[in-house]
Amino acid sequence: MCLKTIADLHMHTSVSQHAYSTLDEMAMAAKFKGFKAFGITNHGPGMLDGAMELHFLCLRNLPDELYGIRFYKGAEVNIKSYDGQLDLPESILKNLDIVIASYHAEAIAPASPADHTRGLIEVLKNPDVDCLGHIGNPVFQCDYEAVIKACAQEEKLIEINSNSFIVRPGSDKNCKTVARLCMEYGVSVLVSSDAHSKYAVGSHDAALKMLRSISFPEKLIVNSDWDLLQRRLP
Repeated sequence: MCLKTIADLHMHTSVSQHAYSTLDEMAMAAKFKGFKAFGITNHGPGMLDGAMELHFLCLRNLPDELYGIRFYKGAEVNIKSYDGQLDLPESILKNLDIVIASYHAEAIAPASPADHTRGLIEVLKNPDVDCLGHIGNPVFQCDYEAVIKACAQEEKLIEINSNSFIVRPGSDKNCKTVARLCMEYGVSVLVSSDAHSKYAVGSHDAALKMLRSISFPEKLIVNSDWDLLQRRLP
């Protein structure tokens, strides 16, 4: 089974201090990979080294295309409470091309699976959020079926984060469970590298290998095809 990607939309630049490449370096790496689009989603201010609000506000001043490929200006916002609070305001989020909402232990203390589930479902109700990030992380275990059903209802995306298979032990098993549920409920996924340097741009192999192993349909991978991507994230 052949699965491919034509874009990498969850990536960080050196604006996030634990990342190591500039915007131009990330754009050129995406161009070198033959991608049609790339996205920069630096961490929100709820992380210790997250970008200030002004960074996200001023993204609109950058071009929509770099080196001949589409540039998605986004954010990986931190979920700050189990009632769905995020670390960037609506006034900024509504002007971004892509918003990925994620739990990070640096921004919120892990609690119970019931709390984690409630927080994700509340976040999915936010019209400015496009995608839930790396929910396979066992540190924030949740009721995956309840979350995926809510994604289907709210027409939101689920990220399959290839980097999680390496840096978040146990995520591979959970991500397979999540992917099977996405198949069952018809929820589309975004395959990402979560690259923190130009050397990791487009590193989707671990995620794609898992998806192939369960015969995941290409039509549910939004960044497998330009038309699919444009329908969901124009």
